[in-house]
Amino acid sequence: MNSSARLSDLSSLVRSLKAPVTTIAQNAKSFIAGDAEGIASAWSITDGAPLWSINLEPSVSSIVFANGIVAIAHGASITAVNPDDGAIIWTIPVDGACDFVVFDNQSLWVTSSVYEIEIEDYVACRIMRIEPRRGVVEQSIPLPSKAWTLDAFGRGCILGLGRPQPGIYTIKTGKDDLHHLEDSPRAPISHSSISSDNRMSFTTSDSHAIQIDQVGKIIDTAKDVVLAGFTHDGRWTTYNQNGEAGNAEPDDEDLNGFPQHFTSTDEMTLLATRKPDSSGAVFIGKIRMNWTHTSEITTVHSYLDRTVLGCLNGEVLLLETNVLKRRITKPEFSDEDDSLIRARLRMLRFGDKSNTLEEK
Repeated sequence: MNSSARLSDLSSLVRSLKAPVTTIAQNAKSFIAGDAEGIASAWSITDGAPLWSINLEPSVSSIVFANGIVAIAHGASITAVNPDDGAIIWTIPVDGACDFVVFDNQSLWVTSSVYEIEIEDYVACRIMRIEPRRGVVEQSIPLPSKAWTLDAFGRGCILGLGRPQPGIYTIKTGKDDLHHLEDSPRAPISHSSISSDNRMSFTTSDSHAIQIDQVGKIIDTAKDVVLAGFTHDGRWTTYNQNGEAGNAEPDDEDLNGFPQHFTSTDEMTLLATRKPDSSGAVFIGKIRMNWTHTSEITTVHSYLDRTVLGCLNGEVLLLETNVLKRRITKPEFSDEDDSLIRARLRMLRFGDKSNTLEEK
């Protein structure tokens, strides 16, 4: 099956921020989106109700749930808030812009960088390790280059750096040494992703990709790649600039455009192309549904059985596996106003025809 639908028709919930969505985080109870004007807002997974909203100017760059807090990277600070009401717990200033924050189940890892206009490059790059509950900086390590990707890696983190010292590097908790991943390319890293069994994928700016296992051993490589990641069935898949899959199964079909986002849950895989196409595909099992949308997708995040997408126009869309299973079994989609379809989706999702939750 290879039908087509509007992305809003497939979504369980559609919410909105005022500016382009820059980052998304989720846990079992809620999902949070941050935007380019510094607003971070949280909604309930159960019914989509707003939980809280906080203004952390000038822009939100990264969010993570961590040990009873939500850590938000924004402007020149990293701020921890209460996940229930958004109340600020602590704030730590950084040099320059706070770029990324991740949680390794024990500590927060936070990267920052300063953009020097005169030389048109990043300087004073740094990574900090922070105890999440008290907001205590336990390590602060200078970096030779800006981090373009940051992921938790065991008790520590793994970074994808740009020039002048590009490549994949690891840092262990309590150790201030930056270790280059053995046999990995010394090229700027543009993208990273993690599979459900903790394998990792990295894409370089010179169109190479590598896959590593849980201990950092390289288990696969590919060339002519602009995006690589993992499908819901665990396959490492690469795409070239034309949206053609480099290591696909015989029944796989190519994307229609330049691949920009690749994410998956245990049962669902979603791919999105770069503007102006505003299109992509979602897979559940062997079933594929192509989709289109009226705004560019700027960020995606998967957790448990759901994927949340953020858009250039501020829209935040929630896709859930169970709802998608119902929707993609339909032979076609109506051209009626989206609000009617979303009302039907709410009935399917909550099993309550009296649900009157407003949708954008």
